Amino acid sequence: MQVIHTDDAPSHTGPVPQAVEAGGWIYVSALFGADPGAGHAIPGDARAEAEQVFRNLEAILRAGGAELTDVVRVGIVMRDLQADRPVFNQVWAERFGDHRPARSAIESPAFGRPGEKARFMIEATAHRG
Repeated sequence: MQVIHTDDAPSHTGPVPQAVEAGGWIYVSALFGADPGAGHAIPGDARAEAEQVFRNLEAILRAGGAELTDVVRVGIVMRDLQADRPVFNQVWAERFGDHRPARSAIESPAFGRPGEKARFMIEATAHRG
């Protein structure tokens, strides 16, 4: 197993890597729409936050030698599923295009760093073919 890290995406506090690779599979840890260059600030707008989540995901995948078309599954947590799912789905469709990885989405009011109030958290699995 190899740890994947890039300064182009936010790091976790504590012992959690951004991602790991094993046997061509890349497992991306819990990922937020925090701006890695702005003190981990979460955008105030749902669309901007969703776009930042995908920029962060792409940066981590790139660091592991993969890209969005290598993603096979995404798990999503949303703070308010009914309110934020439509805009998240728009950004999802723009970023993935015709590629359709498996996914799940659940709602939870309690995740992320204290005080950040992130709307979205994702975990992703990709395979380098």
